[in-house]
Parts: sequence; structure tokens; C-alpha cells
Amino acid sequence: MHDLTRWALRPLMRVWTASAERQDRHLPRPSDAPQAHAAGIDSDRVLILGCGPAVGWGVLSHQLALPGWLARELSARTGRGVDIDLLSSRTMTAVNALTTLADTRLGRFDAVVVTLGVNEALDLTSVTEWRDRLATLLAALERETSRSTTIFVLGIPPIRSIEIFKRPLVLIADWSATDLNAVSERLAADAPRTTFVPFSPAATLTPDRHRTSTDYRRWAALLAGAMADSLDEARLGIASPGLTYLADADARELARQAAVDGLGILDTAPEARFDRLVVLAQRLFDTESALISIIDHDRHWNKARAGVAVTEMPRSDSFCAITIDGDGPLIIEDARTDARFSDNPLVHGDPRIRFYAGFPIESPSGERIGALCVFDPKPRSLAEVDPVLLRELALLVQRELRLPPQLGSR
Repeated sequence: MHDLTRWALRPLMRVWTASAERQDRHLPRPSDAPQAHAAGIDSDRVLILGCGPAVGWGVLSHQLALPGWLARELSARTGRGVDIDLLSSRTMTAVNALTTLADTRLGRFDAVVVTLGVNEALDLTSVTEWRDRLATLLAALERETSRSTTIFVLGIPPIRSIEIFKRPLVLIADWSATDLNAVSERLAADAPRTTFVPFSPAATLTPDRHRTSTDYRRWAALLAGAMADSLDEARLGIASPGLTYLADADARELARQAAVDGLGILDTAPEARFDRLVVLAQRLFDTESALISIIDHDRHWNKARAGVAVTEMPRSDSFCAITIDGDGPLIIEDARTDARFSDNPLVHGDPRIRFYAGFPIESPSGERIGALCVFDPKPRSLAEVDPVLLRELALLVQRELRLPPQLGSR
């Protein structure tokens, strides 16, 4: 489509688009936290960024939308856990996506899925503008992510496949989408860590919902098929390791402490929602004690505890302070035989820790701020510990951290 034609038709298209979008106000949409997880230990971390398929129209939970289904489909292919974060908006474009990413720690993701372009196609954005905007966004993603992170650009779906836009001017919007997709494919081909994934979903079959869980499952299977091999290769060390974002340990600690401070959780009163989780962990693992800890500067502070009287201790004595150095479980069979802890006062004195199992707790922005842990004065073998269950409990704590505080509730 010629740029002059685009310019002439743009006012008409904007009126047409606004009229069509007024019909989507009644459609179901997710209202839960913009995250999804699949069980496992060595988890792949994925960010979905964009509009259109990312928004979740037609279902009431992200677990039934693209994030949930992609987590499950990827896990089924790789045999690993999956953690997915979602940054989406119906009005997101390649331009405002950069602003949305400003506070996101991109270095922690193994893959980024970009689902943009629907709004630009409807607005008849020129191929030159689209090329410049998408190239700027992809350059930022390449710069701020790990060198082993793969970026997947999902093609713009045919506009006619969206029920509210199935009206006379849709042919113009589809021409626009085709032109923009050609640009996206060329940009991806020229970028070393970016893959273009063509996307041509079937038309909506349920106009009153826009899309269904079945649609999202099909789309997730398409993406998972394109992503699984790259994620496997990164795990095997075929892709180049290392982070370019916050590579310095001091910078990472500053960001971590800023996340702790930003939560406003330190020195707050006990809350039933966290107390229930430590009691659950204590019972499920049949241990004498369980904690939800926050690591703050030079101290370890307990937000919730079971079987423990103290509320804080020096960070230098904390098992949880070691747990947050990794992104997976820390399991100690017998602390007396572990060089890191054999001289620890918590081993030689109360509570005489022998067995310990902890999993890092992350802030909503991704920094490891503390841990969920269980421990006991009796040693225990690795075979007796279910690290998947430990991770699931830690994820429950993370979900609670996204909710407003409930001070004084017990």
C-alpha cells in the first residue's frame, strides 16, 4: 500500500476502528495477576510483551489465556518448569512498549515474545515508521537481555480474524498488516537472536467472547514449537552465556535492596495470608520450622514463621541469604557436613539446623528478596525432599506480594 494512500485513508480508518472497538466493552478479560507458571525446578523464564493475543480477551484468567497455555505447552516439551510474566495492553504499540519496559529487569528472561502491530496495522502506519519503531524496540531488547535470550516476534494476525473488525474496511487493515509483517520478518532475519513466527489464526467462532481458551491453547502450541529448541540449546550451553544487564554484583544488590524497600513489607505486623503459608510448608515437609524471610541490608527478617521465636538475625548467619544467590532450590542434607554452614551459630546453637530446604522469593520486578524455607534438627536425604512442591509454595508467596498489605489480619 502506497504511503499517500495510507495518509488519505487514515482518518477514515481511525473512525472505523473506534466504532468497532466500542463493541468489545462487554467481552470477558483476565483480572488476575499477569503471570503464569508450570511446575518444575530449573525454570525457563519468559516475558510476553504486547497487545492483541497477549491481552486475553474472552477468558477471565491469564491461566486460560496465552501466558498459562504457553507455560504448560513449553513445560510439556522441555520437561522443565516455566515462569511467565506478562506486560500487555490493548493500546500497546512499538513506541509505548519501550516505556512499559522501563522498570523491567530484562536480564532475567530466557525468552521474550513480542506480540505487537495490530494497532499499527489499524492505524495504517507506514512501513518506514514501523521499521524504525520495531527496530528500536528490538535493539533495546537485544541490548538489555542476556546474550542467551531469544526474542520471538509473533506476526500480526489477519485483522479479519477478529470478530469486531469483520466489516467493510477490514480488507484495508489486512493489507496494512501484510506489509508490516514483511518488514518484521526482514528485521528478525537480520537480528542474531530474533525469530519471526508467522501467525494466521482462524476467525473468531464465538463473537460474544472474542476468543476462547481453545484458541489460546492453539496459539501457545504454535509458539512453544518455535521456542522449545532455543530454550533447550541455552540450557545446554550452546548459546552464549552471561548477562549484559546489571552484570555487576554491587549493582544487582542495589537493585535487590531497592525492590525490598519498594515493597514496604519490612517490620510490618504478621498477616494471616503469610502465616498460613509457613504452617502449610511446615506440615507438608514435616519439619520443625518454616519461614518466609526477607533479606534487608545486613539482616535477615522474618515476615512469617512457624516453630521459630526470633524475628530477625544477622545476614551473615542466614541460610536464606545464600539461597537468594541462586534462582533454584538450596537443599542441605546435613549442615554439619556442608563447608558453608558447618561453623554457623544456627547449626551449633538453637535451632540446631541440620536439614534445610529453601527457594528464593522474587519481588514483582524479579529481584530475589528473600526465601521460603523449611528446616529441622534432623538430617534428611535429597530423596526425601520434593523441590517442585517447595517452588510452588514460594510462588504462592510471590502472588501474595502482588496484593495490598492486610495489616493486623491474623
